Amino acid sequence: MIIFCKTHLRSWGKYILALFGLPTLIGCIQEVPKQTQGNKWELYSTLAYYKYIDRDTLKYKAACFLIENMPYHYSQKRIYNDNDTLKQWLRETDSIYYSIVKGYRMDNFPWDTLWHIKKARREIIEADTLPDPVIDYNMLCDIKELDFDFLTEHIDNAFRVWHESPFACNLTFEEFKEYILPYRSVEGYGFNETGKTYYDLFAKYVMSDSTADLRTTVQYYNAAINNLRDMNGKTHRTRLAGVYDLYSRDFHGCVDVASYGCNILRACGLPVVVEHNICYRSLSGRHYHCSVYNDSTDTWQTFNAESSLPGDGDWAFAETANVYRSTYAAQKDTPPFLKAEGEYVPSILNDPCIKDVTAYLAKTASVTLPFHESTNSNLAYLATYSRDWQGAIPVTWGVIDRSRGEVTFNHAMPGLLYFPIYYPDESYRTFGQPFYIEMEDSVPVIREVPYIDRGDDSRTSITLTRKYPRKPNMKRVAEELIGGRFIGSRKGDFSDAVTLLEIKEAPQPALLTYPLSHVGRYKSYRFQASEEHPHAHISMLEWLTPESYGYTNTMPAKRRHVLSPSDTMAVNGEKHLVRLMDAEKWDDMSWKAEYDGNMQTAPSAYPNITLKLKEPQMVTHVRFSPKNADNGICAGDEYELRYWDDGWMSCGTARAKYEYIIFDNIPHNKLYWLRNNSRGREEMPFIIDEQGKQRFVYYDIIDIK
Repeated sequence: MIIFCKTHLRSWGKYILALFGLPTLIGCIQEVPKQTQGNKWELYSTLAYYKYIDRDTLKYKAACFLIENMPYHYSQKRIYNDNDTLKQWLRETDSIYYSIVKGYRMDNFPWDTLWHIKKARREIIEADTLPDPVIDYNMLCDIKELDFDFLTEHIDNAFRVWHESPFACNLTFEEFKEYILPYRSVEGYGFNETGKTYYDLFAKYVMSDSTADLRTTVQYYNAAINNLRDMNGKTHRTRLAGVYDLYSRDFHGCVDVASYGCNILRACGLPVVVEHNICYRSLSGRHYHCSVYNDSTDTWQTFNAESSLPGDGDWAFAETANVYRSTYAAQKDTPPFLKAEGEYVPSILNDPCIKDVTAYLAKTASVTLPFHESTNSNLAYLATYSRDWQGAIPVTWGVIDRSRGEVTFNHAMPGLLYFPIYYPDESYRTFGQPFYIEMEDSVPVIREVPYIDRGDDSRTSITLTRKYPRKPNMKRVAEELIGGRFIGSRKGDFSDAVTLLEIKEAPQPALLTYPLSHVGRYKSYRFQASEEHPHAHISMLEWLTPESYGYTNTMPAKRRHVLSPSDTMAVNGEKHLVRLMDAEKWDDMSWKAEYDGNMQTAPSAYPNITLKLKEPQMVTHVRFSPKNADNGICAGDEYELRYWDDGWMSCGTARAKYEYIIFDNIPHNKLYWLRNNSRGREEMPFIIDEQGKQRFVYYDIIDIK
């Protein structure tokens, strides 16, 4: 009797396939051979191994599942020529860490020992530079690249952990195929590695405690990956290098964290997926996170693989737009399959392996809109505001029903600004006005954005002071300054403290001047936060005195902020004031958060700010600003005003002279967007109400809860 092993099958694959029935195998992957370009025998050998050698029906079906969906997956890089120095460095790091943590559990983990060893090793590693391997940056299609050895090694590991892991053993085969089996979790990201590679490296840490629950098991991974990274710190490598990147902090973004976290935890037997949000309501950027299926609660729990644990709560779901899960199997209800022949699909949604899972994280609704446009497109979209996408990013889609003249969106979100759009070509067109959804008795109701009049052709002038609304936490910070006092001490030790000014209302997020109610000669001055809120939330502070006093420890003061044309009078009245210093040079003070000129920093960890003078001197005013996000108008910056009229149209640019800016002769009663062309990323559409005030879409019009 001849016994065939993997090596035999690889060497004699085509003859064995001919003997056992190649047509049967090809029937499983009818479309694959057209795309393999010389790799078909590797794939056929994999199927033959499980059908005729290993004789495992489920593994055979799993191999079919991977191969059938391979045409939708690719990698953007691989190691072309590995480096022995990196191999030794990885083994050494792993060996040192394992020798320290072996046998320990979370309740007696050797954190102190680790801290000292990590510190010493990191100093050695960061003093040198590790070499880079040679990287192939060509796009690599999985169907052309993955071979028999890779697939069988990966599949065998997946089946082993499926049966052994307490977190996966109850999964159905269909669930297993998506949550444990895939070798890839983020399309196009990461180097191709088998689950066995990750298992061999991390299972001894992740699965070290057979009594640990799901949360604690993820905590073991969290501890391992962070400690391994911290043992080396920055190695000064310049290129991504697959598994080597797990052992340093050279490359470390949210995609990296989610992708590797998912792949490693899957390889150890945890049913994990990667999800991402298209964008945020009022924040810039997007985010990738992991989600794990908790069999004990029959729920999915989100987490950031290196910094949080399942059950810790959401990360910003009140702020997010639609959330999509990366799948391995192609989803037939995605735009690549639903579009008409030749129809353009925006890149953000042109992925056959995504599934909208927003509903398990936030409220969603189904809404139907009229659609009477003449187009060959099958799809329409709801876009929302995003600075990164020139003001309109598609976040969900619907199939156009021409017979009814409508389109239904099944994954719309209440409380999100929407622009209804479609793509007759690579540029979008609108088929309705901006709106948002409110829920009334569980029924979605479409609301128009107020103060928008398409029929109004008049022109107007507007004065703007912000590009983004005040954040609730920044309002709270300002409110916590109420009750704070500016005090003076003649002795200098504040045993004889005198209140010079008490903050009785929340200050505006601007650098403004406040006269002291009691003026005298004091050796020390102090801002003292209230006992209820002992935090000095002051981002910029100046102790002012008239220049005519002739003090030598002074320097020119910053100009107070001018928030309207009428404020220029106040500026002229304060030109005689200079700021006092309690150091020889301004550089000796400017490193402090209250003096560094940055609106976003403050000595909030401390209850007071003190000015200590060599001799008593007179302060007549204080000029300060509460800590804030610095989203007001900045003097010297260039701004562009845009308005929505079936797309964002420009009203032109202007450079701000003060902390307000005026735009003349612009269309009246529109939705506006003020873009700072000089710096910053936080911007939000707004309208102008009947009093001429800015009202931002979120917070002022749409409540974010």
